[in-house]
Amino acid sequence: MEIPGYSIQRLIGKGGMATVYLAIQESLHRPVVLKILDQMNTQHAEDMVERFLAEGRIIASLQHPNIITIYDIGLADRSLFISMEYVQGGDLKRRMELPISAGEALEYLVKIAGALGEAHKHGIVHRDVKPANILFRDDATPLLTDFGIAKQVDTETDLTSTGIFLGSPNYVSPEQADGVRIDGRADIYSLGCIFYEMLTGKKPYISDSVIDIVIQHKSAPVPTLPKEYQDMQPLLNRMMAKKRDERFTDAETLTVEIAKIQKAHRRKVMGADLDVTGAGAVRAELRERRAKQILGGVMLLGLILFSSLKYVEITLKAPSVRTDRVSTDTVLQPGPAPLPVAQAAVAESGAPEPEAAPANPGTPEPEAAVPAPPPSEEVIQALVWLGKQSLEEFKLTFPPKDNAYYYFNRLLELDPGNPTAVRGILEIADQYAVLAEQALARNEMEKSAAYIDIGLRINPDNQALLSLQNLMQNQDRGFLAAIKSLFAGK
Repeated sequence: MEIPGYSIQRLIGKGGMATVYLAIQESLHRPVVLKILDQMNTQHAEDMVERFLAEGRIIASLQHPNIITIYDIGLADRSLFISMEYVQGGDLKRRMELPISAGEALEYLVKIAGALGEAHKHGIVHRDVKPANILFRDDATPLLTDFGIAKQVDTETDLTSTGIFLGSPNYVSPEQADGVRIDGRADIYSLGCIFYEMLTGKKPYISDSVIDIVIQHKSAPVPTLPKEYQDMQPLLNRMMAKKRDERFTDAETLTVEIAKIQKAHRRKVMGADLDVTGAGAVRAELRERRAKQILGGVMLLGLILFSSLKYVEITLKAPSVRTDRVSTDTVLQPGPAPLPVAQAAVAESGAPEPEAAPANPGTPEPEAAVPAPPPSEEVIQALVWLGKQSLEEFKLTFPPKDNAYYYFNRLLELDPGNPTAVRGILEIADQYAVLAEQALARNEMEKSAAYIDIGLRINPDNQALLSLQNLMQNQDRGFLAAIKSLFAGK
């Protein structure tokens, strides 16, 4: 997909009638959201195009600090698009995953009510007010968005012509569910449902059946708020009244009432010491826990940055290793002298060939060569497969006679200089370097030392292992010990 003047970066999401992308507006070098109409060859295609263009015109006509800003609308390569403000603060649905205080809920409520008031003054009903359609800027400013099914109240024709109500069942007003002509009071009802959810953490009506939820919106009593929010029950009752004549007449009247409750709530918060319900303490505890989680994350980030500086000169090219499937067990016996590695492997690693060393009791001697016919291609391929398979399963040097080091050495005995075996042996050493680094980052010093020892006995000239060995010898243990004790709560 190409839209002149825009560089599409990635897909954000896909809705019922459009696909949404993050893009860069090239003329101003700013990120924007591109909403592109999905072209459909159906009998309702013209209606969809008209609804899409209507959304652009509607948003463009509304100037309000709590309504998403639209930059452009146009047609490119037979594709309709809307370019609008890109915000990164998430939506209200995500924010409600954590408790929202009454003060925050009232603040969001009054601002979205103001945005709806602006739309209603222009004769526009949103018809799909829900948490997912309330976005946030980085400064926590709520924005009403997605006017995709908004409608001019003075129009006589429903653009969808489906005979089915539009909107979200969890927030739909009774009259909207009945399919009758609506006005701004339908949006006020939906906003009341959101207000209840912000305060309680649950939707006003719950059922496994969508039809049952819609029926409850039409006939069930207005849900009751918890005791600590009883002073806000009258506000909710008027917002969610089943008969629209009993609701607030308009959004402006609603904002005035919200402002009164905000003022009373501030006085209540100032006298919070008289609270005997314990609810305030519970919410304070939840927020304190959240603050501790954030602080822990910042401290962990500091530890990671410190470790990165320590390892800046280490280059490990091996892929990530599943350390839970690798242990320090090995069939390689410890000893002061490096293990006999095929000369071809040493040569490829760039190290000079070592001189012959005297026999060491702790080092296994290679088996005496037995005259044998040249190995068949099947045997060679079998050893190659077994060696690679052992690498994938992280059986590097254990168990005995069933590990990557064993198979690759057997391959070199049968086919000296075999490039697969050479690379395999060097990769084993690289894998141990990765294991050693990860163990060191977890402050598992003994395990890291064991990995380094095994790896260097396979390839004494592995630069990553040598760097880690030097790092361990000069490690500032005091800092790591302090961090460890801090996280342990000591």
